[in-house]
Amino acid sequence: MNYVSYFRFLILAPIAMVFVAVALDFSYTFPESVNGYYGQLAADGFSSLYNAYLVLAVMAFIADLMMLFFIAHSREIWIVLISAFYIVASLMPELTIMSPFSIVLVQIASLMAGLKISLAYLSPAIRDLF
Repeated sequence: MNYVSYFRFLILAPIAMVFVAVALDFSYTFPESVNGYYGQLAADGFSSLYNAYLVLAVMAFIADLMMLFFIAHSREIWIVLISAFYIVASLMPELTIMSPFSIVLVQIASLMAGLKISLAYLSPAIRDLF
């Protein structure tokens, strides 16, 4: 088994799944109350926690790409960023409303991210590349 290809799949597949989930949310017909909620939030301005949430998400994607190329300390950077991402996500006042299929895609992507970081630390074939 080619562990490097498997590891790279575990990096790229969740990123693709998150992008597909976001695209599905843009095409999903939410009820008018949901559209009004997000329209009012956009008019009032999102909270600073929501903006930090988005910045941490982008930084975690960058850390994923660093792991794709086996850059030193990228595993630790990813763990810190994804932990901060989940903490900020739990604290932010905005509701995250997603279509049902998008929720499933993001949950599977999170499970794959757990497999990825476990493989990065526990598999000698991958661990030695960092």
